[in-house]
Amino acid sequence: MSNSDQPLGAKRRASQNDTSRNTLDTKHARLEPEMRTPIARLGIHPLSKYRQACPQFKEPREIISFSYDETRQMRMDNHQLKYYYPPRIDPMPSLFAGFEQQICRDSTKNEHIDGLLNALAYVRTKNEAAEPNDTRADFVMYRGMLTRIFVTPFSLRDAWSMNIARVGATIYVEDNVTDEMIADRSGSSEQHRRLMYSGYKFETLCMVDEPPETLSREQLDEQLAKQAREVVNTHSEYCTVFRTQLGPHSIISGAEVDCIDRAKPHEFPNRSYRELKTSRCLDSEKARNSFERFKLLKFWAQSFIAGIPVVTVGFRDDEGRLKEVQDIRTQDMPRMVRGKPRMWEANVCMNFANQVLQFIKDNVTDGGPDAQYRIEYSPEEAQVQIYSLGKRPSFLTAEYIKSLSK
Repeated sequence: MSNSDQPLGAKRRASQNDTSRNTLDTKHARLEPEMRTPIARLGIHPLSKYRQACPQFKEPREIISFSYDETRQMRMDNHQLKYYYPPRIDPMPSLFAGFEQQICRDSTKNEHIDGLLNALAYVRTKNEAAEPNDTRADFVMYRGMLTRIFVTPFSLRDAWSMNIARVGATIYVEDNVTDEMIADRSGSSEQHRRLMYSGYKFETLCMVDEPPETLSREQLDEQLAKQAREVVNTHSEYCTVFRTQLGPHSIISGAEVDCIDRAKPHEFPNRSYRELKTSRCLDSEKARNSFERFKLLKFWAQSFIAGIPVVTVGFRDDEGRLKEVQDIRTQDMPRMVRGKPRMWEANVCMNFANQVLQFIKDNVTDGGPDAQYRIEYSPEEAQVQIYSLGKRPSFLTAEYIKSLSK
């Protein structure tokens, strides 16, 4: 195992070679015809069955954090942790500036859940867990997968597909990356790429390298000027790995964190983390309604799951000019839409997710890294379906599997 001051490269996947682990597994991206019959189905409707008291949700507690550097090498440190400072909007900066110079990650590479597994293996081998069961849970998955499940009752047109493996008492979940997804990433229009870029650019305008309270006015001005000139590099990332619980289901998850408000505290750093988002200006009732119905739902789910209290939203016009910055507290988001027609409900999201996790537990029974399942949401059938894939090359890393004996 690498030391904490050395980059952690991606590890060899169990039963796979180095080439297959970094590229799309096209052979297994789709189910073979004989496996298209689900072993279990969960209907979405009626949503009224989820309108009940929220299941217990424990505040996320960070286990460890890690970084990806400018070359996408993993480091077990806070190297990429940035600090929030409100961006200057007079004069209005362009969120499209520097688009042509950006450094982008290779969208054809499938990183699976390697970063999350490597971090957990590191904690085990270094005996750095705060508590003995810190690295054991019912489920291990990135926040993005849990977010998709949370928002499904109010995003009924958005299909999703995930791969599942059960090892012992723990169920591992990853995104099922398909050829179509890779093609969509590679073939998106320039306008779409500019809009995606504007989110990264907004982040650079909001972040400095050191806690603002430790900087003089001159140092702060220098850092802000540096950030304005910064070339966007999507390889870089800071991630938190945390433990939480929804109802009876213990969960270990990982999430990218945009920035933090102050020097990172030892206990519950999530309370100081901050999400950064962008949106088109809400210049009409229709635009505001769409923002609250769709974007605010995802903002809430992402932030709530990771225990992040504030989302800072940069509103831009069609030319990419940043016109307004607004802080929205995560706990206020459900109240902002309560009672409005066709809006989402937090308790429905939480109860639905709780039921889906139980549905997975009840039907993913075969154990071992290479015994795989797939769970999919089908908008056409309004169902969540589980398929058994039989024996497949594992998406768990060999080093992680070895660490399970620690």
